[in-house]
Parts: sequence; structure tokens; C-alpha cells
Amino acid sequence: MLAGNRSQSALEYMMTYGWAILIIVIVAVILYSMGIFNPSSSISATITGFASAPVSSAICTSNGVLRFAVGDTTSNIIKIKNITATIGSKTVTFTPNATIDPNPTIAPGNTYTFSVPNVCPSAGTHFSAAVTINYTEPGSIFPSAVYPSSGTITGTVSSTTLPAFVADFNGAFTTYGTANPQLSGINVNWIANQNYSISVWINFNAVSGGQANQCFVYITNGGTMCPLAMMSSKFLGSVWQVNDVTSTNNASVGKWYNIILSYNDATGTNVLYVNGIYIGATTGKISFPSQGSSEVLTLGYPISGPPCIFSSSCTPSIGMSTISGYVSDFQFYDSALTSAEASGIYKEGLLGKPLSNALLFLWLPLNGTIRDYSANKNALTTNNVFSTSDYASS
Repeated sequence: MLAGNRSQSALEYMMTYGWAILIIVIVAVILYSMGIFNPSSSISATITGFASAPVSSAICTSNGVLRFAVGDTTSNIIKIKNITATIGSKTVTFTPNATIDPNPTIAPGNTYTFSVPNVCPSAGTHFSAAVTINYTEPGSIFPSAVYPSSGTITGTVSSTTLPAFVADFNGAFTTYGTANPQLSGINVNWIANQNYSISVWINFNAVSGGQANQCFVYITNGGTMCPLAMMSSKFLGSVWQVNDVTSTNNASVGKWYNIILSYNDATGTNVLYVNGIYIGATTGKISFPSQGSSEVLTLGYPISGPPCIFSSSCTPSIGMSTISGYVSDFQFYDSALTSAEASGIYKEGLLGKPLSNALLFLWLPLNGTIRDYSANKNALTTNNVFSTSDYASS
């Protein structure tokens, strides 16, 4: 009789609490599948769906950008028409255009990384993004037909900040005295100051062969020069071909570098920094450009006229290319930046704001638009430069 009572009590216990235990188990399974208990979910995401245009390497950044690589499992080259992402109540559609990702085609077996801006919630927040990729197959018998590839990306928003877009430079190569190809560059007029500093973020897609010598910034007024450049795959800071500072290590492909040149006219000191680290300095007074002279300042390499490194007469036979890769957050100051200021710019990262008290002349964030965001609102001339989301984020 006592054993029967115990069996009845156990049965009643299971009937009473069994449903609650079952619900807890189901909820735990759902949360685990969503990545809540996954310690690496802040870095990686879970991806489902996307049959014909598979998605990989997805990340939701703390500044709202959903980035992911899109592949092609069809037998044809596909061209992306638009991408729509919905997270919670927010829906954002990115459509490639003439200035941003102008020709996003993907061959079978290849990938193209896209950004959908302003859609991710704050860092540490779990997200579930419903994404639809609409594409065409230009080489098929139905070149205008639009095909959808839909799926879901889930995970936790990373603390990382990344630009949705960066400027893409074509790396075109020229040799002095030969016909100049359509080189990419962004031009602006500048009234020369006695002191100046240049800061730029560059991610190279080539640093050898014809791209071992690259002109990052070009200034001309009768004489010409590249104050910030690459020579034999090494970073070079040069003040009017007099005071040269060269890095010891070669640049690498697919890595972001913050390169800063600071010139102090009072001491004649030219200082080069790479990723916030002091590389070296040289000292020697120069007379060109004269204070208040009118210069043309170019990020990259202009349409006309080859750059020079060694002499203002511009007669070297050395071949130079424009920037070969991607550029972000270009800052030009009418002051000589200190070591602490150079380090601070690097620590701010790709999306960092410029210094507030250093006589900022020009600021080009290059995050989808090519215009000056400094108080000067300088007019720009852009040659063969467009914005892209397909860049290496390391």
C-alpha cells in the first residue's frame, strides 16, 4: 500500500511539473539555436536559406552596418539588383548605383561583400535579419528576369565599427613621358600653410610590380611632389623632395593602414607615422611652397601630370601608380600634428572624427559620399573614383 502511494505521488509530481519542465527545455533549445549561449556569436552569425546566392561571413556592427559576402551557385554570372534587410521593425534596401558598387557582378564560385547600412541595433543585442537578394542573370536567355534569394542571418551585434562603404581607386600605372591613363584622384584647391599634416587610411589590393610605387597624395604648383607615397612597397613621407622618411617594413595586401605625415615649418621637421607608431623624422628647412601660394591638393593621382619623388623639376623616369586599393577617412590639417595626436587618430579607427583643434582644412570620410565634411566645405573634382562595399575589413 505504501509503495502504491509513492507511485501515485511520483505520477502526480510528473503531471504537475512535467509541462513546466518541457517548456523550459523547449525555450532553452530555441535560445541556443538563436546563438544566445554561443560565446562566439559576437563575431560570427548563423545563416540559413539563400539557395542560389549563398551568404557567408556575416556581421552586424555596432554602427548599424549589416555586412555579408554573397556567392553564386548558378551556372551564370549574376548581377545584384538590390538587397533588402529587415531587423525588427526596421527595413532597409540597398540598391547599387552609378557611384556606389556600380557593377556588382558575381561569377560562379566567387563572392562579393555587400553592406546594408543603418539596420543593425546596438552592440551586444541579439538580432535576426530577414534578407532578400534580388539578382539578374545578364548572360542567360532571360537577362531581364529578376530572381530572389532569401534567408535569415542571426547572431549578436558586434562591438566592431566598420564603414558601409569606402573609396575604390583603380591603381592605374604610368611612366613619366608616356601617355597618362585615366588615373583616379580627388582634387581640391589649397592655400599653402607653413605647417601641414596628412592622415589617410588605405587598404591595398596590390603592393608589388607596377604598384610597388604608389602616389597617395599629390601636390602641384609649377613643381610637383608626392608628400605621402609608397616606394618599393615601403611607406614614404617626403616634403618637397628634400626630407624623406621611409618605413622599414613593406606594406601588405588586404590590411588597413593609417598613414600620417606631419611637417613643422618652424623646425623643418618631417615626421612619418604608420598605425599610430612613430616611424622616423628628418629635419631641413624648405622654401616651397611659399606661404599663401595656391596649390592643387590631390588624394591619389590626378588625370594630368606624373608625380615626382626626387626633384621639383619632375624629370625622373620612375613609374608610379595611383593608389591601388581602398581609401577611407582622409584628413588634411594646416598644422603639424604631435605624436599624441597621430596616435589618437589611429585609435579612433576608420570612422573616427578628426581633431577639433588642429586647423582642419579637409575631411573626406568617403563612407558612400565623396565630399568635404570639414567646416570649409571645399569643392572637389573627382576622377574615376567610386564607392564600394566590397573591401577587406581586417
